[in-house]
Amino acid sequence: MPTSHDDARTTPPGAPARPRPRRRPYRRAGAWLAIALGVWAAVAGATLPNGLVLAAGLVVAALAVNRLGAEPRTRRRASR
Repeated sequence: MPTSHDDARTTPPGAPARPRPRRRPYRRAGAWLAIALGVWAAVAGATLPNGLVLAAGLVVAALAVNRLGAEPRTRRRASR
């Protein structure tokens, strides 16, 4: 449930109704690392004839790409 200072409709008159800036930017380093590991595993699985490593690499890379494109999860979005 949003508090009074989170809701733009309840700001005092004359106060700017702008959202608060984020404290730190959303970092996607984990997703980039997972993509690199997934691609590495897929190449290793294709080079060495090992279908399990190839499939695992493709799955990890696909999940990482999905995570890279997702928006950050915020409290307001999580409560819906």
